[in-house]
Amino acid sequence: MRQALFVLFVTVTSLSARADDILFIGNSFTYGATAPLVWLNGGVPKLFEEIALAKGRQVATSAVTAGGKGLDYHLVQPATEAALSSKTWTWVVLQDYSIRPTHMGNVAQFLHDGETFSERIAQKSPAAGILLYETWARPPGAFYKGSAVGGFSGPDQMMDELHDAYGRLRDDLAAKNPNREVRVALVGTAFARVAAQYPEIDLNAADRHHATAEGYYLAALVMYKTIYRDSAKGAPTRFFHGLLTIPADDAAKLQEVADEVAGGVAK
Repeated sequence: MRQALFVLFVTVTSLSARADDILFIGNSFTYGATAPLVWLNGGVPKLFEEIALAKGRQVATSAVTAGGKGLDYHLVQPATEAALSSKTWTWVVLQDYSIRPTHMGNVAQFLHDGETFSERIAQKSPAAGILLYETWARPPGAFYKGSAVGGFSGPDQMMDELHDAYGRLRDDLAAKNPNREVRVALVGTAFARVAAQYPEIDLNAADRHHATAEGYYLAALVMYKTIYRDSAKGAPTRFFHGLLTIPADDAAKLQEVADEVAGGVAK
């Protein structure tokens, strides 16, 4: 009996060692707010996991999330530190509050917090890659109040600022540690591409802030493509034991956009 138990333990350990352990740190854009079938079943991390598993990857995801919070909040939370210290991670996904990397937030602090996270991650998982989750601009007709109140002129300005800030953080982290993979999952860029190419697919929830299930699906596709450099085409469209289905025509278009946007971003 002892020998059998020992063999079982070795087998389980070996399988775990072959898996990619990926930790997601973020807020409602990570856990999938306003799309009940997404957030009740594990959010973007679990969509990503099911996509990866269906494509033959050994993946296990975990998440630390808090609605309406940013990286500054997570840096001082015991739960975040416990998660970072719980195992040797393959990748850590970082997502900040949606306006913080813009002039309406605090770009300098965003960059500083990203650097602090990088140092924390390196303490326990020195080889872990960092994936920066670029979020999306809010759609036309929502949120934009004009320069008189310090807002954005429209989605293009917001998206340009987000894209620039996440790119700057990627370059900073890569320069500080050239041996580590640091990539940006261009989710916001993909949202803008879908709005331009396929306006019939509404990725924005009724609050014009969060995403629909299709939007979170697109986020997971972009992350998959960015981490594995493998085409998003052929990704599953049914999730959580059939509770969530992405329409096949929409899924094919979103997979195409994920491939287009994430095809050349890895550094």
